[in-house]
Order: sequence, then structure tokens, then C-alpha cells
Amino acid sequence: MGVAVILVFTHGYPLLMLMQRALSREGALSLENIHWLLETPRVHLALRHSLWVSAASTGLALMGGLVLAVLTTQTDLPGRGILRVLFLSPLVIPPQVLALAWIQWAGPVGYLQQGLRLVLGRQGALWSLYTPGGIILLLSLFTLPIAYLTLVAGLSRLQKQTEEAARLDGANLPQVWLYVTLPLLRPYIGAAAVLVFLGAFGNFGIPALLAIPGRYITLPTLLYQEVINFSSDGFGRSAALAVLFGLPAILFLGLQQRGRGQEGLDPGHEPPERYRLGWVRWLGSGILMGVAALVIVGPLFAMASTALLRAYGLPLLGSNLTLEHFRFVIFELERARRATWHSLGLASAAAVLSSCVAVILGYALTRLKTPLLPVLSLIVDLPYALPGIIFALSLILVWLPSPLPGLTLYGTLWLILIAYLGRFLSFALQPIQAAWRSLDTSLEEAASIDGADMIQSFRYVLLPLLTPALVAAMLLVFLQSFAELTLSALLVGSGTETLGWLVFGLQQGGYTHQAAALSTLLVLTLFTIAAGIHWLRPNFPNAVHRG
Repeated sequence: MGVAVILVFTHGYPLLMLMQRALSREGALSLENIHWLLETPRVHLALRHSLWVSAASTGLALMGGLVLAVLTTQTDLPGRGILRVLFLSPLVIPPQVLALAWIQWAGPVGYLQQGLRLVLGRQGALWSLYTPGGIILLLSLFTLPIAYLTLVAGLSRLQKQTEEAARLDGANLPQVWLYVTLPLLRPYIGAAAVLVFLGAFGNFGIPALLAIPGRYITLPTLLYQEVINFSSDGFGRSAALAVLFGLPAILFLGLQQRGRGQEGLDPGHEPPERYRLGWVRWLGSGILMGVAALVIVGPLFAMASTALLRAYGLPLLGSNLTLEHFRFVIFELERARRATWHSLGLASAAAVLSSCVAVILGYALTRLKTPLLPVLSLIVDLPYALPGIIFALSLILVWLPSPLPGLTLYGTLWLILIAYLGRFLSFALQPIQAAWRSLDTSLEEAASIDGADMIQSFRYVLLPLLTPALVAAMLLVFLQSFAELTLSALLVGSGTETLGWLVFGLQQGGYTHQAAALSTLLVLTLFTIAAGIHWLRPNFPNAVHRG
């Protein structure tokens, strides 16, 4: 009950305040903010832009994800493991770092543009990333892993007998895919489309670095600009914008809640045999490796190279390389050291606290039977389903000014920690809830028969079995929050910088080399953590894998 009360205060109350501010003015019920929303051309333009780039990036991510999922799981394509690692790496790379890397790779003076201009003998920029096309490209690349993992889950449930039956009826391979496989994958394609669209629609890091300089207004950037005005009208308008912005996520979450409890196919069946591609497999592998080098390896290489160059735009020669920018960021930039400690502390605290709360919630959601549990589950899921910038705004509305006399949280690390807990609790709950489902209730009954009370049963019987899932949840939450920007962009104050926010601030301030050096160190750290998760994964229960 105590956890439920805390969740209502930290999750439900801020979102109610957001709704109240959108529908009121100076404490009285008013539709003025809604009228502003409906009558302002800038809002309409931002909505059209966001819908367009989100829909286009969803289409690209779905097509790319389906091709990759089929080739890496259903065929004998060489290098499947390497390709999976490369194309899943945007899961680890923060969006603002991905955008910065692409600016160094394909921006006005990026290595790719310089090389092509030299080959083609042309002057001037060949293209611009600060356009809808650049935003769509990066959003599709960033959301591609979501589509890929969702479609791989669907392909893993295909049964060998289904394909064999179609073949016995005289269907060839294209007919099997068109009339059998794709209809079976339709729920997963639909789920992937919704998840990718929401991920692109709510992304702030990529539009912040590309859309703002390109004067291409989107809902995330418009909401950010309205909030940083810090005016009474700005907060009311921001709340109304947030309601509009959050409608797709709320709709999806409602449909998801209705669909919970429905079981899919039992994955414990014999999967279809891999398709043999013959000599084409080497060609296909080479093409995909080239694409990965172009869209993943190249940008990361360009970012690291920029961090090593003495001055921006110099050729990549030994005489132009230096470690000065890394030395400056590590030893002299006070904000970087402060941001590192802040991010380490916040990410660690969020990982531990959210995982511990998730253990209690997971037990309640899987063991108890009460009509309030669906409501509690909705409260937990809502901050993660909504764009992070909306949840950050809701916390600002609660704590500026503070509802409790003498307690000021706005502009402090405590409010950022609350935001991380609210945002990533649902993320931590997934593996832990799956682990609770995998534990037989007879274990608790046996411990009770032996005289153990609830605390002793948990400590000596259940906790050792839950430990792998608990570690997984902690690492996943740490990975998500260590370089987070969307929440920090609105909640960071003077002296409370985080690493994700500092990368954004350095790039916006024109400190390109320092931003590239800090981003390179950040990516190396995140890849190390991801490698640790991958190394620990064989120790996780199967239920955790599915969660």
C-alpha cells in the first residue's frame, strides 16, 4: 500500500497537474489554452511536421527491420552476429550523440561530404542534415532496433509445420511469404509500427540538434521552447501542447491495457529451417556490411576523429591529431567532472531504487488479485509511454513552486532522480515481472510449511532466484538513464548538469571538439555496460529474456 501511495504522488499527481494546468488559467477553469492550441498556425505546422517525420521514419524502420530480421534469423547469411550488433547499437547510443556523430560524418564539412565532393569535383554542400530528410533518416536509424526486435519476436514464433503445409499445397516461396508468413506476422508488424512511431514522435535529442538549427519546427522542440520561456502563459500553453503531444501514447497504452493477458503462440516449437541463399548470401552480407559501415561505423569514426583533431575541418593526418580535447574534458572542464558524478549517482540511484520498487510491484501484479492492480499498472506505464519531455513538464508544474512549505526540489538533483524513477520504473518492471511469473508459487508454500514467514521466504528462497532479473533490471535502467537528455533538458539547473545535457549544451554552444570527445567517452562507457549485460544474459532465466 505504501508503494501505491508513493506511485500516485510521483506518477499520477504530476500528470493530473499537467491536465489541470492545460484546462485552467489563474486557478479557474478555462479553455483559453485549448483555443490557443487550435488557433495557432505554429502549432498546426509543428504537428504536421512531427506526424510527417514520424510516419516516414516508421516506414523506413519497418522495411529495414523486416529485411534485417528475415536475413539474420531465417537465412544462412554470413556475419549475422556482427550485423545484429551493428544495427542494434543505436539502442545504446543516445539520440543526441547519434545526431552529433552524423553531423561530423555527413554534415557540411563532414568526412562523407568532403570525400564525395573530392570524387565528384564539386564545390559546396551536396545535401543538408538540417532538413526533414535528415531528421527522418536519423529517426529511422534510431528506431530501427525497436522494429527489428519486435519482428524477430514474431519470426521466432513461426512454426515449421505451417510452412510445410503451404509447400505441400503447391505454394512456392514468394506465395508462402505473401499468403502465410506475412499474415501471421501482421500483429507484430502492427506492434512494431506503433512502437516505432511513438519512439520517433517523442524523440527530442535528434530534432533538438537538427530541427532547431534548421528552423524546422516539431512538437518536441516547440514544447521545449515554450517551457524555457518560464512565463505563466508559457506553462499553460506547454501543458496544452503536452496533452496534444501525449494523445497517441495514451491511446496506445489504453489499447495495450485492454489486450493484456492474451497469450500468444507457444514458442516451444520447432522453427522453420533456414533458407539457403547460395552464392547470393555473400553478396547480401557484403551489401549489409557496407550499409552498416556507412550509417553506423562511419559516423562513430567521424565523431572520434573530430575529438582527436586539433582544429575543426583539418585533414585526418598524424600531424593534426591530439589528445588535448580528451585531456581538457577529463581533467580541466569542471562541468564535465560535475556532470559525470551527477550522472553516475543519478543513474545508480535510479537503477537500485526502481529495481527494488519493481520487485514489490512485480509480486503484487503477479500474485495478488485486486481490481486496483490494472490502475496501478497504468500509473506505472504512463510516464514511460509518454514522451519524456511531457513527464518532465508535469514535474515542473508540481514543484515550481513547491507544494510543500520549505521543500524546494526544482533545480536540484532530487527532482531529476524522481524523474528518472518515474520514467524508468516501467522499464525495470518488465524483466522482474517476467521472473516473478517464472517462479512457482509452491516455493513460497513450501517455505511457509517449513515455518518461514514472508520476509524469510523472500530473503532465503525467492531473492536468490530473482537476483539475475534484478541485476538485469538495474543494468538496463542504468544504461537508459546514464546519458538521458529528454528529462534533463527541462530539469537541469545551475550546478546540476548531467552528461546527456552537457553534450547537447556543448554542441549548441559551438564547442564541437569537446562535445565530440565527451560523446566518444560516453559511447565507450555505454558499450561496455551493454557488453556486460550481454555477458550476464546466459545467467538470466528464460522468462527474463522474453520480458
